[in-house]
Amino acid sequence: MRKLLLLSLFIFSVVNVYSKGALYVQNPKAKLLAEPQMNAEGSLLPLGEKLTPITEQGLFVQVRTNEKTGWVSKLFVSPLPPSSQIQLGSKSQSVEAVVARQRASDFTKTAAARGLSETEKMRVRGGADLYDFESLRWLESLGTESKVDTNQTNGTSSTAFAKPEERKVGSVSEETKAEVKVGRSLAARLLRKYPLWKNKDFTVYLGQVGKQIASNSSRPELSFTFGVLDTEEVNAFACPGGFILITKGALKNIRSESELAGVLGHEIGHVALFHSGEFIQNNVYLDIISSLLSPPGAEVVNQTTANLLDEMEKQLFESGRDSQAEYEADEAGVVYAGSTGYGVAGLSNYLISLSKLDKADTLKKTHPDTSSRIAKLVKAEATAQIKNVPSPKERWYRYKAFLN
Repeated sequence: MRKLLLLSLFIFSVVNVYSKGALYVQNPKAKLLAEPQMNAEGSLLPLGEKLTPITEQGLFVQVRTNEKTGWVSKLFVSPLPPSSQIQLGSKSQSVEAVVARQRASDFTKTAAARGLSETEKMRVRGGADLYDFESLRWLESLGTESKVDTNQTNGTSSTAFAKPEERKVGSVSEETKAEVKVGRSLAARLLRKYPLWKNKDFTVYLGQVGKQIASNSSRPELSFTFGVLDTEEVNAFACPGGFILITKGALKNIRSESELAGVLGHEIGHVALFHSGEFIQNNVYLDIISSLLSPPGAEVVNQTTANLLDEMEKQLFESGRDSQAEYEADEAGVVYAGSTGYGVAGLSNYLISLSKLDKADTLKKTHPDTSSRIAKLVKAEATAQIKNVPSPKERWYRYKAFLN
């Protein structure tokens, strides 16, 4: 009961995220549509435009702007105003990094004063048998090498966001900082459960594809991070703040880069649609000291936050997200893949092959019936804006060979 109470303090319903306050245009493809469907007639909305929400229908929000009323996709707007992109993996001596190290040191000294053993100290500090921040820092260190290179993606022109100087942005919001801190801690837990596959070439390639897709989402303030879990289980995980982890087992069953795009688009959709809720930095209960700049030894996760992470981990492996959230993420996978120039049937093709597998028990347990997902995806594909764009199979199979 106590855990459920804590969870309710941190996580808001998905509906509340979009029904309160204003929305802001975060994608240059956002349109004010005449009807709530992607292929409806509409006019482009300026980046950063402030919209007043009226009502919702599936993945669309009816909004008012400049005395006009219409529909806009949730995939292209955000309840957070435009802000600078958060930086991960930096070695700078920023104020936050220095404060994080000092807080970590103080926390350890306090633990020592209480007579805790070295093992207990490590557990309190967020290491030992619960978290693997070291592997996470290795993954974050590849962030600059995984930057989008349009010559190395799928041969289409760049669909990335306008350059920062062309967008009206502010500093990174406190909500985003808190979300990333929670997501880093959850990702570090997953990396303790499953070891990180540290193949640099494949991981950089995965990051390039993933970041190209994420550049079409409504979360340009996030530095999305993509990694591979060294397990034959078939699954993929989306942690708050843009940490996407996919298993080797899942990757081995992907047959094209379009399928990969659909799967990554699904996970990015969970993040973009706030399916883990919003996180408030100044919440008295949310005391995470996990530096965004990742200085070694700076990660500290207190017991209250650990309880929250327990619930989030349980959702990933046992209870699953709400069925509607999974259907929304599926549709996001179609839209994001198509917006990036990939064929929109990639995710449904992957699910068809997945339905015949015996190694996807956890994934099937935490997701709606596969046949119902495929049926809904076919409808989403019919209204997608970009269809049947060929993807470079040769490149996918070249990198897939690393998995064997």
